[in-house]
Amino acid sequence: MRLSPQRGRTGSGMPAANWSDAMRMKALDGWRGFGALAVCFIHLQLNGYLTSVASLDSWTLAVDFFFVLSGFVIARVYADDLVDGERLAIFAVRRLGRLWPLHLTMLALFIVVELAKLALLRETGFSSEHAAFAAARNPSDILPIALFLQTVRLGPELTWNFPSWSISAEIWTYLVFALVAVMTAGRPGQRTAVAALIAVAAWIVLFIDPTGRGMISTDVFGIVRCFLGFFSGVVAEWLHRRGSFRALMDGRAEVPTALAGVALVWITASQAEVRYAAPLVFMVLVFAHAGDHGLMSRFMATWPMQWLGRLSYSIYLTHLFLVAYVVPRLSQTVDGLASGNLVLREAIVAAIYIALVMAFSLATWRLIELPGQRLAAAIAARINRSQTLSSKYSRSQLEITRL
Repeated sequence: MRLSPQRGRTGSGMPAANWSDAMRMKALDGWRGFGALAVCFIHLQLNGYLTSVASLDSWTLAVDFFFVLSGFVIARVYADDLVDGERLAIFAVRRLGRLWPLHLTMLALFIVVELAKLALLRETGFSSEHAAFAAARNPSDILPIALFLQTVRLGPELTWNFPSWSISAEIWTYLVFALVAVMTAGRPGQRTAVAALIAVAAWIVLFIDPTGRGMISTDVFGIVRCFLGFFSGVVAEWLHRRGSFRALMDGRAEVPTALAGVALVWITASQAEVRYAAPLVFMVLVFAHAGDHGLMSRFMATWPMQWLGRLSYSIYLTHLFLVAYVVPRLSQTVDGLASGNLVLREAIVAAIYIALVMAFSLATWRLIELPGQRLAAAIAARINRSQTLSSKYSRSQLEITRL
């Protein structure tokens, strides 16, 4: 779609204000924040600080939900604009500006703590419980992680800021999507057919994955996992844009599809193979909520959920730092104050932890994310001064790509 500055309309003739409303998808913003919080609790439990509740392993499906949601939103915002190499370059700059600054910042913070451990050992002889630059803080992994290469490997081992594996997978998926969009420019049906083929091929590869990890892969098969979710989202966006499956678009399907998502997570806890249905379930869920018409959409449009969505990327990338370096001392302190009641102790730790994650995320959003996006916008403007995505989309429209 092309925006006509003179008429204030998109190339399809839709008034710009109406187009902006159609693009906003507030419900999906809220769902993104909800998913980010789910990941926070997963890592709290995996590190032994939330043992009084049932296993949250199946909550890792939140990552697959992110992939589907990402494909839907990126296709809605960028697909029709990616018509040549120049637009592809602008897209790449904007996505790197969105993801790289916070990714590098958090990696740097982990490194600073490990350097502080070394300095403390040399100056005082004090050794922390976990040695510096050992185990999950392997220095040889720093450069590959910084360059989004941690998924270009075989094996389940994750190091440093573990959740960033999915950001690495998305970067490579963005590249494939952009190439597909450019090669099928002006032919959305063909683009969607290619996306569907990629998604089906990815599902088959994961189903027969010789490593046995399939839908929980975080290595090179994690990129395949991202392909599956992302391109499923691209297909869902095209169907939604065409007005297909109208019964899912009037808001009445929101609660049933949300319950289907909950059921998927619950059943997966005891039947792991059900994970392979996740892309389809999440496609329908995202499709049903993209119109912002129903009861769930009204809840997701409330300001707390919108702020969760706004901070979701920071929540996703900052929380493990707190789990690794702050929660252990916090847990010791709370244990001394509320000994004898495991449930109460863990509830207090979890509440303080979430409060710290939110405060930390607000700071990184303001100080890292927004400046990074502004820098990317400036570079994009240099690539094409006549009309960049910054002129085509308002700031509020661009914010819907905060994944």
